[in-house]
Amino acid sequence: MSLSPAERFARLRLARTDRIGPVTFSQLLARFHSAERAIDALPDLIRKSGVDQALPSVDRIEDEIAAGDRIGARMIVLGDPDYPEMLAAVDPPPPVLWALGDAALMGRPCIAVVGARIASAGGQRIARGLAQQLGQAGHVVVSGLARGIDGGQHLGIVGVPQHDHPRADPVSGG
Repeated sequence: MSLSPAERFARLRLARTDRIGPVTFSQLLARFHSAERAIDALPDLIRKSGVDQALPSVDRIEDEIAAGDRIGARMIVLGDPDYPEMLAAVDPPPPVLWALGDAALMGRPCIAVVGARIASAGGQRIARGLAQQLGQAGHVVVSGLARGIDGGQHLGIVGVPQHDHPRADPVSGG
C-alpha cells in the first residue's frame, strides 16, 4: 500500500499534535481510516472534550520536513511499505520515523542497548565499547536516543566506519 503525500503529511501532523501519542494515534486511524479524516474530525473532538488543544500549524510541519530534507533524512510513516515490519508489530508502533543512511537495516534483527539516563562515566564507556564491538561484528544496534547509556551507545556505533556498515538512525516521533 502506498500512501499519498497528503496522507503522509497528515500522519506527521497528527503525530505532532499535543496529547496524541502512539496509542491515540492508532485509535484515531482505526476510527477514521486515515490521518486526513482524523485531522478533519479533530477540531470537533477537541471542542467536545473541553481540552485546550490545537493542531500544529501546516508551517510547523513543513519546517520539520524541510529540516529533515536539509540533513538528508527520510520520513517513514506507519503504513509506508518500507516501515520496518518488526517495529510495526510493537503495540503501539511509533507513528513516524526519520531515517539517515540505509533504512533497510531497520528490517534486520537488531540488538537494543538501553539503560539509565543518569549513568556513570564507566557505564557510558562500557555502552560505547559494547556498541562499537557489536557494530564492527556486523550487528544492527539501536536505542531510544536518550542520554546516559543510550548516548554512550550512540557514540560507540557512530565510531564504526561508514564504509563497513551503513547507518540507519530512526528517530521515533509521537
